[in-house]
Amino acid sequence: MQFTLSINQVKSLEWGLNSQQALLFAFVYSCPSWTTPVKTENGIFFALSKAKIVEELPLLTDKPDTAYRMLKALEEAGLIDLSSTANITLFRLTKKAAEWNKKEDGSEKYPTTPTSKGRKKIRSTSDKSPSKVGKKSEQGSDKSPTNQDTSNQDTNQDTSHSFPEGSDKPIQSGALVLVVDRAEAPRVEIPADMPGPKDQTCKTFKVWANYAMAYRKRYSAWPVWNAKVGGQLGQLVDRLGADVAHHVAAHFLKTSDAAVLRKCHSLNELLANAESYHTQWVTGQRINGTTARQMERTEANHSAAEQAAQMVLAKRQAGDRNEYL
Repeated sequence: MQFTLSINQVKSLEWGLNSQQALLFAFVYSCPSWTTPVKTENGIFFALSKAKIVEELPLLTDKPDTAYRMLKALEEAGLIDLSSTANITLFRLTKKAAEWNKKEDGSEKYPTTPTSKGRKKIRSTSDKSPSKVGKKSEQGSDKSPTNQDTSNQDTNQDTSHSFPEGSDKPIQSGALVLVVDRAEAPRVEIPADMPGPKDQTCKTFKVWANYAMAYRKRYSAWPVWNAKVGGQLGQLVDRLGADVAHHVAAHFLKTSDAAVLRKCHSLNELLANAESYHTQWVTGQRINGTTARQMERTEANHSAAEQAAQMVLAKRQAGDRNEYL
């Protein structure tokens, strides 16, 4: 949990941030000094899970979805750019955000270190940032913890970055589900026994790898690969786009609807309702039979209330007309 956060009230007012958004941005601003950098097609981002925000900022919120909505508000304010893998949020600071830590003369109050190389240099020469960042502090050091005043020294974001049993260790600490760059190796080493395509340039490799890894995590077994599966995944990429199809495929495995569970998260179901699962991934919702019935009851109650109000209004208007007859 973060002990201390410095909020620039002048910039918060200038940028139109409320107190919660300012609190979150003060935390996000410090994250590049210790979070895991992730290379994407759009440049370097940093991994920051919603669960990590909840863990570090209990005063802000205890709901991951609320934390994500606040991140979106910071993006709308032009302070951060957001991206994501199949199960982790990525961010990077914008040029505008750099003004948060500027003095009146334009210099930085506490110079940041945007690259990992720069961070290593500072950690090796500064008493305030010991070189053994990411490990627990020695006894008695809690009053001045590392990682920008946080007492959680395990900064590899174990909150939500654990790997499924039986999978190989990651190349570096970070997100569970694969982040595949066409020119780079996957962030998670592909197990040799995973069926399906091994060529990373293959159209279906990325979506299959995410689906298969998420499937094995849930069922402790690999899904079946055959020509039909390959064709279905190709159709999924065509319908949703290569940039998001793998996200939706991994999110699909989180669905706990009885009809989907009975079919062991068959690709038939995913392909048949691809756009629906895309919406659930975008909104962070998981709609099953129970939630659908609840939504239906809520809508029915709302409609009934509207009808009752209309009947009362109609009777009142009829009574007013009778007074003049």
